[in-house]
Amino acid sequence: MSALDPIQTVFADAVFHDAVEQSAIAISITDANARILYVNPAFCAITGYAASEVVGQRQSLLSYKSTPRSVYQGLWQSLRAGQPWTGRLLNRRRDGSPYVAELTATPLKSSAGGDEPVRYLGMHWDATEEHRLAQQLSNHKQLIESVISVAPMAVALLDVDGKVVLDNPAYRRVVADMRVNEPAHAVMDALRQSLGEAFNHALAHRRALLNHELRFDRGAGEPRWYSCSVSWFEERHTSPDAFYGDGCSDYMLLVMHDISASKRQQEALRIAAMRAMLSEGEFNQSLREALSGAIFQLQGPVNLITAAASLQRRRSGAVAGGDALAKALSDAQTAGEQAIATLQKAMPPEAEAPSGLVNLNEVLRDVLMLETEAFLTAGITVDWHPAHVLPSIQGNPTALRTLFRVLVSNAVEAMNVRGWAERNLSLMTEMRDGHVRAVVTDTGPGIPEALRLKVFEPFFTTKQTRSAGRGVGLSLAQEIVSRHRGMLEIDPEHAGGCRLLVSFPALNHAPATEAEAYR
Repeated sequence: MSALDPIQTVFADAVFHDAVEQSAIAISITDANARILYVNPAFCAITGYAASEVVGQRQSLLSYKSTPRSVYQGLWQSLRAGQPWTGRLLNRRRDGSPYVAELTATPLKSSAGGDEPVRYLGMHWDATEEHRLAQQLSNHKQLIESVISVAPMAVALLDVDGKVVLDNPAYRRVVADMRVNEPAHAVMDALRQSLGEAFNHALAHRRALLNHELRFDRGAGEPRWYSCSVSWFEERHTSPDAFYGDGCSDYMLLVMHDISASKRQQEALRIAAMRAMLSEGEFNQSLREALSGAIFQLQGPVNLITAAASLQRRRSGAVAGGDALAKALSDAQTAGEQAIATLQKAMPPEAEAPSGLVNLNEVLRDVLMLETEAFLTAGITVDWHPAHVLPSIQGNPTALRTLFRVLVSNAVEAMNVRGWAERNLSLMTEMRDGHVRAVVTDTGPGIPEALRLKVFEPFFTTKQTRSAGRGVGLSLAQEIVSRHRGMLEIDPEHAGGCRLLVSFPALNHAPATEAEAYR
C-alpha cells in the first residue's frame, strides 16, 4: 500500500491542478506580503490581465479607488488573526472599469507547522450583475413602499386567514375613522352583502373585484363612501424544499379609495331632486287624502238618500206622473253619485316607482336630512344608530321614504307641544331573525294601550285640533308596510314615549364566518 502513496500523491496533485485551472471562479495565491504567486485562467478572464502581467505584482493592483479603506482594514485584520474573510469589494479590471467582486480570502499556514500564515488564497467571482439586480429590487421595493405610504388610498394586504399583514398610514386612518378593528373585514362583509353569490365565486376563483362603491354609516357622523378593489397575488415560498416545487401562498390586496367628497356633492343634488319630487308627491297625497275624505263624507248621506228614495218608491207605487218626493229623492241620489264620481275622477293617480334593492340605512338618512328643519324648529335632538352593515330589502324607495317621514313627523308632532321638556328622537337599524328592523322611538306622551290598534284606522287622530292632522298617517304607513310584506307595531313594553318597530324580510341574510370570507 505504501508503494502506491507516491502515485496517489501525483494523481492528487494532477487532479488539484486541473480543478484549479478549469474552475470558473477566479483563484489567486499570494505570499505573506500579498505578492501574487499564481492566478488561474478564470482570474485572467475576469480581470483582463494575463498571468505574466500580475505574477510578482501586489494584490492591490486590483484595488479600486472608491473602496473604503475600512473594508481592507477589516480584511487584513481577519487574515492576520488566522481567520478567513468573506465579503464584497470593488475591483478594477485591466481597462480601468470597476466590477463588484464576491471575495473569500483564506490564510494558508505552512505544513511544517507554525501559526503565521505563509500564503493567502483568494477566490472571487464577478458579482456585478447580481449586485445590480439586488439593488434594482431594493430600489423598486423602496419606491413601492414610499408610494404606498404617501398614497391617499388605504391599502391592506391580507393572508388566506383574513389577517392584515401589511397596511399603510391611510388604512390606519380608516381604522380610526370607522371605529372598527379591521375595516378590511367590514369591506368583505359589505361586498358579500352587495354582490351575493358573485362575491363567493370571485373569492373561490381568486378573481379581482374592481371599483365597487360601498357606503359605511357612522352614527352621528357623516357617512363614508369608498371605492373598493380586491386583487390577488401569489408569494413563492423561499424555503429550500420549494426550490423545484410550486409552493406558494395567496395574498389578497385591498385598496380603498375615499370618494366621500364627490359622493356628498352627488348626494346634495340627489336630495334636492328628491325633495322636489317628494314635495310634489306630498301635494298629490294631500289632495288624494282631501278628496278621499270628501268622498267618505259624501258617501254616507248619499247612501241614506238612496235608501230613502227606494223606500219612497215602494210606498208611492207606480202612479201616473210619479210621486214628487220620490222624484226629488231620486234626483238627490243622482246628484250625489255624480258628485262622488266627479271627485273620484279628480283624484290624482298614485305614482308607482319601480321596486328594487333598497338599503334601509339610506332611506332613513334621507328622511333625517329632509326633516332637519322640523327638528331644529321643534328643538328635538336626534340619535341615529345605524347598523354598520345592513342587508338590502326588496321595495319601493319612494314609498319607504314616505313611510318613515310619516312616522318621524308623527313623533315630532307628539313632542312639539307647549311645556314638553324632553324632546328626543332615536332611530336605529339592526338585523334580527332574517329581517331588517328599524326602531323609531320618541319621548312624547305615548299612545294609550286602548288606542294602540285604533290609531291605524283611517281618519282617526288623537290630535285635539282639526289642523293638527287628518288622521291618515299611520293607516298610510300600515298600507306601505303591508305592501312590502313587513310588519309595523307599537312596542307594548316601552314606557316614557312611543316606540314603533318596523321590520322587512332581508335579502341574502345567510351568515358567514370571517374565515369563510377569505377562503
